[in-house]
Amino acid sequence: MGWRDQHPRTVPQTNQFSVLKFMNKSARLYGLDLSGRMPLAKTGVGEFRLKGTLGYTNGRNRDTGDGLYNVMPLNAKLALTHRLSGWDNAVELVMVKGKDDGSSARNEMDTPGYALVNLRGSYAWKQMRLDFGVENLFDKLYYHPLGGAYTGQGTTMSSSTTAVTTPKWGTPVPGPGRSIYAGLTVKF
Repeated sequence: MGWRDQHPRTVPQTNQFSVLKFMNKSARLYGLDLSGRMPLAKTGVGEFRLKGTLGYTNGRNRDTGDGLYNVMPLNAKLALTHRLSGWDNAVELVMVKGKDDGSSARNEMDTPGYALVNLRGSYAWKQMRLDFGVENLFDKLYYHPLGGAYTGQGTTMSSSTTAVTTPKWGTPVPGPGRSIYAGLTVKF
């Protein structure tokens, strides 16, 4: 009996907890990561640029045809940047496609797509730099596709207004709300 003939003791089932066993599986992964930047304008009020990234990954279990666990769906970031003297600022748009093709054997949660806006700024002196910003500017409720799930929450951790309706088991973990940050870097 070879390693391919071994099976877990329990058959994985959706909508309930399954005990899984580590096993080697035949899988196929492919994807694409693109990034680029381009100057927009150089004026008396600063230099403006556009930069962006695009990421796509597809993964399948070749034995079962099931999706692979914890694979990020199509996602992109687009940022308009501004630079003037020591100032460096950006408005960033983060976009993520909904995830609906995860691992059934692991009861992976489906998540809807979303878009977030972030603001970033910094000012640099010779030996110091001040960074500040706001993540999720509009305080949007979203579920990161790789954020995991509450699995033992009972009825106290979910409601019809916050939980994603899904045939899978558990409740997706919401992404962070509006976050304001600041940091100081000193070189010596």
